[in-house]
Amino acid sequence: MVRYSVYMKAIGIIGGVGPMAGADAAQKIFENTNVATDQEHLDLYLTSTPRSIGDRTKFLLEGGSNPAEGLYKNALQLISLGASTLIVPCNTAHAPPIFDVLRKKLHDSHPEITLLHMIEETAKHIGERFPESTTIGLLATKGTHALKTYPNALLAYPHITLIEPSKESQERVHDAIYNQRYGIKAQAPVSKEALAILLEEAHTLYDRGAKALILGCTELPLALTKETISLPLIDPTVVLARSAIKHTEPAKLKDETA
Repeated sequence: MVRYSVYMKAIGIIGGVGPMAGADAAQKIFENTNVATDQEHLDLYLTSTPRSIGDRTKFLLEGGSNPAEGLYKNALQLISLGASTLIVPCNTAHAPPIFDVLRKKLHDSHPEITLLHMIEETAKHIGERFPESTTIGLLATKGTHALKTYPNALLAYPHITLIEPSKESQERVHDAIYNQRYGIKAQAPVSKEALAILLEEAHTLYDRGAKALILGCTELPLALTKETISLPLIDPTVVLARSAIKHTEPAKLKDETA
């Protein structure tokens, strides 16, 4: 029997896409929650069943079984535990062929549950953070670039100009994430090879005029941090974490830092 918490809202993280990204999202929720004791933290549930969720980029570029089915099964598990606000810390999973299916299935079965959209929340954050005409760069997987997920979301903010890497550079960034020898998904901590590629491509975008950089894959914030690069970064995982807190218990959301 599905159990709903009638006393307190809770956050559910559909993890495993990839596994480290789910853990990173949980940590960022904790870091952005204003508390003084363990008991003041929000209830949070995390699933991490990567074998039940197909590769998002492969599905978008090659077809096959839709990862939305595995995401939905995880959503049901989280709801059964008491989650009222759900997030998916995977940029590529928010491409319409995947996310729209998940959103419809969830709305049809559990219309009372909030499912946050990572890309839409990030676009709103960018529009508010940069009220004047600004050029923003994007690093992401090939699937996210191919489906124009960020360009489409930023259409609502015409003062934002988005620039993307060349096709060759997109391949290099994708390789830094997926390469089975040195990619971020294959190694923890992040390898020197992957970090070197990402730093080079990040600086290329800044040389082209980007004033800030969207880390448009949830593995990228594991590599590009304040400790590894001095350029302004936009971390959609942080944006999503803060939005989840705001939708669950807004009084506990910490003030945003630059």
